[in-house]
Amino acid sequence: MDSQTPPPPQPRRRRWPAIIAMVVLAVTATAGAFLFKATQAVDPFYAAAVATKPAEAREAGERMENRVADLVDQAETTGRWESIFSDAEVNGWLATILKEKYPTLLPPEVVDPRVSFVAGRCLIGYRYEGEQIRAVVTIEGEPFMASHDVAGLRLRKARIGVLPLPLIKVVEHVNRGAGELQIAVKLIEHEGDPVMLVGVTNALSTDDEVRRLEEIELRDGELALAGTATPRKASSRADGISQRAKAAASAAAAAAAAAAVQ
Repeated sequence: MDSQTPPPPQPRRRRWPAIIAMVVLAVTATAGAFLFKATQAVDPFYAAAVATKPAEAREAGERMENRVADLVDQAETTGRWESIFSDAEVNGWLATILKEKYPTLLPPEVVDPRVSFVAGRCLIGYRYEGEQIRAVVTIEGEPFMASHDVAGLRLRKARIGVLPLPLIKVVEHVNRGAGELQIAVKLIEHEGDPVMLVGVTNALSTDDEVRRLEEIELRDGELALAGTATPRKASSRADGISQRAKAAASAAAAAAAAAAVQ
């Protein structure tokens, strides 16, 4: 029997390219898996909000609708209106009534928006369902009154999963969504943070009354709003009527403009 001579071992230097390639592939795969997992993380507030039972969400949403109706009677009686909405009530409205009455208000990529109110700031979360990625987006902002007619939202940070999301992308998509709803949004900058300003009087007013939002206060779990209502002059009613066609959409979008980020 002929014995076969084993092939001579390859020089170590010839194996280095293969070793390097394997290391690069392993690192790339590990990084890709980490990034994917990072985008799939969910903020605890959002996980708790979407876990609310449907019956509880509907009841909370109806309470919010009733509070809004009470504001109308309050304004007509006293000339001033104020109310406190819990984040549970707002989330109940978003989970039920928004879907039923305003199904096209948000872009199709924005699914199940929810909010959380903390002293001085708010968290807005939603599921983004795009063609290439599906993940939960969380935005942190600080709403305030810039003037008697202008509400502002200072954007502090945004995340997709646990990864940072550039605020400029948030601003671009909010502007696009606001433009589709014919809402004028002015962008300024404060200490490096983008700030969006929105006029709210036309969105809140009726054909007979001019309603102004004058106070916004965020507490733990609560949003407090207050303002005034004055009769509209007869000479200005014609102008007011021209604004009513888009008032409902404008009011909802002014409150949830950031959640319309695509």
